[in-house]
Amino acid sequence: MSTYANFYVANGSVFLPKFGDRTADDRARGILREHFPQRDVVQVRIDTIASGGGGIHCATHDQPGKPAA
Repeated sequence: MSTYANFYVANGSVFLPKFGDRTADDRARGILREHFPQRDVVQVRIDTIASGGGGIHCATHDQPGKPAA
């Protein structure tokens, strides 16, 4: 299940799900703007991501790399 809590904090931005309910989308965006005033809050339609289970945060997990030689 995807929720607004499944957002991702990046360098200078916060990526937030957008579900198509204008009132709820605007409210969620406003709350994150209050909490992250120095970052751009960008809403993204996540229908394709969410259909596989999860949301923005789940889809952006770090990938393990090789240790430096």
